[in-house]
Amino acid sequence: MITWWNNLDLFARVYALIAIPSTLILLVQTVLLLFGLGGGESGVDLDGDGVPDTPGAEGSDGLSLFTVRGVMGFLTVGGWSGLALYASGVSRPLTVLLSFLCGTAALLGIGYMMRAAMKLQSSGNIQLGTAIGKVGRVYIPIPPKAGGSGKITLTLQERFLEADAVTTAERRLATGEAVRIVSTNEAGMLVVEPLAPGERAE
Repeated sequence: MITWWNNLDLFARVYALIAIPSTLILLVQTVLLLFGLGGGESGVDLDGDGVPDTPGAEGSDGLSLFTVRGVMGFLTVGGWSGLALYASGVSRPLTVLLSFLCGTAALLGIGYMMRAAMKLQSSGNIQLGTAIGKVGRVYIPIPPKAGGSGKITLTLQERFLEADAVTTAERRLATGEAVRIVSTNEAGMLVVEPLAPGERAE
């Protein structure tokens, strides 16, 4: 590994520094998702992870591209394709262009796969009202005092899903924080509140 690294020039090392960490993060996200822990997959706040979509459970016709998984897929595929292209003798400008296109293709592919997966989740007539009283985890940070929406993940009707959520709490709810669902609002979003001090997530 050290020998391989030492044989890289600066241009190739930049691609390696993009590809290796993003690959590791993507692998960790995949493992967490398989064990139903995907809601805490990243502490990165992208301030509105995804394009505007319809309220409620994911699975709308909107295509969410800029999710954490999508960005990591873009960096992973773009990084490794750039390394491979450069190692095969492709010029630097063409390497940058082709690796960007490869990463973009991965971003789009992940977006379509996630939309298809969410459609399957939502096809079982999931009723968000049945989530009241349950505990979920914040996936996209939720602004305080109903100042905007974020997302939470939870298991509902034996399905793991993401849902839009708001809070009337005085503080911002951070990624990975356990919250209790107290109601739904007129827009069909879940209303959540942080767990009380000492209260354990179920």
